[in-house]
Amino acid sequence: MLQEITQDANFKPSEVHWEVSTWFEERLGSIPLQYMHLRLALDLPLTCQACLQPYMESLDSDRDYILFDTEEEAEAWDFDEENQDAEDALVASETFNLLEAIEEELLLSLPLAAKHPPGECQPENLKKVAKTLKSGSEEIQIKKPNPFAVLEKLKKQ
Repeated sequence: MLQEITQDANFKPSEVHWEVSTWFEERLGSIPLQYMHLRLALDLPLTCQACLQPYMESLDSDRDYILFDTEEEAEAWDFDEENQDAEDALVASETFNLLEAIEEELLLSLPLAAKHPPGECQPENLKKVAKTLKSGSEEIQIKKPNPFAVLEKLKKQ
């Protein structure tokens, strides 16, 4: 998570607020299934990909999991037919790491492209970015080899 956070003194991440609960649900003629509900909330400072300025992004996640004993059971479970409410499968073990599950869920909650809400990017910041991109593109010169250079060498021989 630290790799995603903007390192700006004015923006600090909030504490992670989380709740977890587990329960068993009986199934007819079968072993009961164990469920886990995980709810997360966090405010993170990210860098807007449009204006390159920091902003605060609120991450909220509210998700149910079904816990299985083995990878094979989790892969064989048919979520569409048997239970449309469960979103994901986890393999439970004696060494199940809840902190890793929380971090993974937070990473999955990050936006694909971090951006301010529409209309909140300052025009002067957008102009700076456009100017930087334009000046940078003038410095980039791609030297492509001449496809006929090989033929030119053969012709001289």
